[in-house]
Amino acid sequence: MNYQDILGNCSETTVGQLVGRCPQTLDVFRKHVPEIEAHRLTTVDIVASIAGVEPKRLCQELFDTVMEQTPIEELDTDVLLELISRGYDARHIEKLPEIHRLARKIEAVHRANPDVPKGITLAVKKLEHMLTDHIERENAYVLKRMEHDQPPRPDTPIAQMNEEHSLIKRQLNKLRQMTRNYRAPDSACRSWQRFYQELKALDFRLSEQIYLEKEVLFPRFQF
Repeated sequence: MNYQDILGNCSETTVGQLVGRCPQTLDVFRKHVPEIEAHRLTTVDIVASIAGVEPKRLCQELFDTVMEQTPIEELDTDVLLELISRGYDARHIEKLPEIHRLARKIEAVHRANPDVPKGITLAVKKLEHMLTDHIERENAYVLKRMEHDQPPRPDTPIAQMNEEHSLIKRQLNKLRQMTRNYRAPDSACRSWQRFYQELKALDFRLSEQIYLEKEVLFPRFQF
């Protein structure tokens, strides 16, 4: 999860806005800028500049504080929806074509190597199709209907989305088995190692997102 998914853009979010959402962040600001009360309209990145610290470092400290005080399970619905859209879906869409290209390259260049999982390109392509179709339907027919905690419509296909989650998890499990839990052989080239690293990261993000939707978000709209 990226801290901006929770804090917002640190070049736009002000001290006052963040403290209003999580009062405990005021202590973090005070640690770096004792007179922070005079800078409530100042953006987080400018405060970092005033304090002489890296913006990413300050944002990470603020993020940790927000998450300590507000577990992900208790985030507002609109914050969860934004997190799913920008923190997960957008990242999947960005990474999937790259992972597919790496799979095709590895299987073509190292076709004679017995350590290359046979059919890995087709398995990745299947996951890519499953996930892009799922994201499109889920955004159109489920997530959009949940904005601002709107009352659920009877035809909202939450059960179908959970079924698709199970299919996606099954495909991820297949990829784990094919790649020996993403462990590249000692002879693997950099592209091969990178392929497994990217695939493992995608697996982690997807598993995290499925938990977030199935166990946190969706139950808010099922009675």
